[in-house]
Amino acid sequence: MKIRNIAFAALPLLFVLPCFGQPTPRPARSAIELQKPNYTITITPPSAPLSLNSPLLVEVFFTNTTTSDIYMEEEYCKTCSPLQIMFTKDGKEVDTTPLQRVRTGRASSVDMKMYSRTNANSLARRHRPGVFWKFNLDLRTLYNITESGQYVLTASRTEKTKDGEVVVSSNAVTLNIVP
Repeated sequence: MKIRNIAFAALPLLFVLPCFGQPTPRPARSAIELQKPNYTITITPPSAPLSLNSPLLVEVFFTNTTTSDIYMEEEYCKTCSPLQIMFTKDGKEVDTTPLQRVRTGRASSVDMKMYSRTNANSLARRHRPGVFWKFNLDLRTLYNITESGQYVLTASRTEKTKDGEVVVSSNAVTLNIVP
C-alpha cells in the first residue's frame, strides 16, 4: 500500500519535471514591432505668421507613447544634441550656421574654434508617459535664413536598441516666412 501511494505521488513529478528549465514560448514579433519607437517627436509651428525680421520660433515636443517609463540617453554640452534638425527650401537644405555644422559633424576648423564638443557627458534619464520634454527652437541659431518663402522643417533622432537602430522622425511642418 505504501509503495502504491509513493507511486501515485511520484507520477505527477514525471509529467512536471520535464517542464522545468524550459523557456516559456513567446509569440514571434514582427520586424515592425521590434522597430516601433516608444516616443514621438512633434513640431508645432507658431500661430502667427513668421517674419524675416523676428525670431523664427517653433515648439518641439517629445512624448512617451507607452504606459510605462522609458529611458533615453542624453548628452549634456553646449552644442551636443542627438536631435537632427533639417530645414529646407525647394528641396535643398538652407545655409547652416557654424553651430549647426558642429552639431551635424560638418564643421570646419574655424567652426570648431567657435564651438567645442569636448565637454560632452551622457546620461540615461527616465521619462514618464506623456510629454516629457518641450522646448522652443529658434531656427536662426541653426540656419542663415535670408529669404522669404515656403520652408519645410523636420526633426529626427536615432535610437540604438537591442534589436538595432530605430529612427524616430517628427512630422513635417511647412513654414511660410514673410518679408
